[in-house]
Amino acid sequence: MATVTERFDALLRWVEADGGSLNPAVEIYHDDLTKASFRVKHSFSLGVDDPIVTLPLSKSLSYINAIDHHPDFTFSSSFSPGGANTQDACLFPADFLKVTPPHVIGRFFLMQQQLLGHKSKWWPYIRTLPQPEHMSSILPAMWPSEDIDFLRGTNAFAAVQDIKSTLKKEYKHAIRLLPESYHSDYTRPLYHWAYSIFTSRSFRPSLILPPQISSGLPCNVDDFSVLLPLYDIGNHSPLAKIAWATDEEAQSCTLRCRQTYSAGEQVFNNYGMKTNVELLLGYGFIIPEDDEFHNDYIHIKTKADPEAGDLAATHVVSLRPMAHQSSLVGRSRLLSADSLGCLPCLSHIQDTLVVALYESITKGGSEPNNASLTEIMRGEIADEILRKIIDSLGSKLSIDLEDLEVNEPEYEATNRNQQLVVRYRDQCRKVFENTLRSLMAG
Repeated sequence: MATVTERFDALLRWVEADGGSLNPAVEIYHDDLTKASFRVKHSFSLGVDDPIVTLPLSKSLSYINAIDHHPDFTFSSSFSPGGANTQDACLFPADFLKVTPPHVIGRFFLMQQQLLGHKSKWWPYIRTLPQPEHMSSILPAMWPSEDIDFLRGTNAFAAVQDIKSTLKKEYKHAIRLLPESYHSDYTRPLYHWAYSIFTSRSFRPSLILPPQISSGLPCNVDDFSVLLPLYDIGNHSPLAKIAWATDEEAQSCTLRCRQTYSAGEQVFNNYGMKTNVELLLGYGFIIPEDDEFHNDYIHIKTKADPEAGDLAATHVVSLRPMAHQSSLVGRSRLLSADSLGCLPCLSHIQDTLVVALYESITKGGSEPNNASLTEIMRGEIADEILRKIIDSLGSKLSIDLEDLEVNEPEYEATNRNQQLVVRYRDQCRKVFENTLRSLMAG
């Protein structure tokens, strides 16, 4: 059996065979904490605008490969001449492809390639991925029930239930559209594995697909996601400065540094402004709090109101005031930078939530409700309305904190998943306590 190093060496050679590359100053590094990651080699460095990795689009894996050059589809990509399916036996039925959502088809295509084993074009990539038997330690939706129970009382617990329900429906509907001969191999556990791989490692097509390809798709460009072998080794840092570039002529995409790295430093990608609960659900980790950065937020859902314009139905409450330099993710979600000058009692609250409450309280009332965002956040509104906003926030957060405490695990954490949740729960409690303290002071 090949070692981990041998498998990743083979992956790199496979990418290089089609013109891809890893910067000679960068190596694929392995340790127990980060597993595979990019590191700068000894006596080397990376500078601003240096490429980290370049991947030919022919090595990507997605829904596109399932329909590419399919006889019942007019779509054909320019980066995969002849298509990925060289034999009719590998083609999914047209009825399945035309009815099933693109993101589900992409997962079934990955399942197919996993089942093909060394016969798959993508085998050098697939053999480096976490395998189906290891799914119970990666994403919360795939955890054993006793580990999921540790999430009770948090945002993540309800989200996991929704994910599990959605996966059950997706698989049930998709497998019904496939002939009976598929059913013994294309199992629900294998679908869960494909979901986990795409969720934790894929990228938005709009970031990498050239317009001439995306414009010919029979769906919206971001109705599915794309796996990028080698590219996906880069771990996440919300502070990493990176740039994406697609070369339409070479049919490749490149990840570039927008900062410097010294010898021995890990080279990061940036998955975007995601809170810890989003990272936990999608990637299976959280980022610890420090003085320079924190990623601890509680998500509050409100009912979508068509009359509320572009206000989101989900809002965040921050461990620290939004104006604090460490609240980078929170600030990225504000409607306006002017909200940073808000009343101290509202400083931990995303402005969209405050405005949603203002509109709900004043709707149909005798008081005018035409205050601007800045006026609302600064408290330049009727005292009675401001008091109702603060009371509503305090009541909601107090109830949620009580729910967290009532559902405290009854026994000590005994494995990595449970220990991770304990850290996550501790930070959730701090968000509630800090925010309630701020509201009470107001």
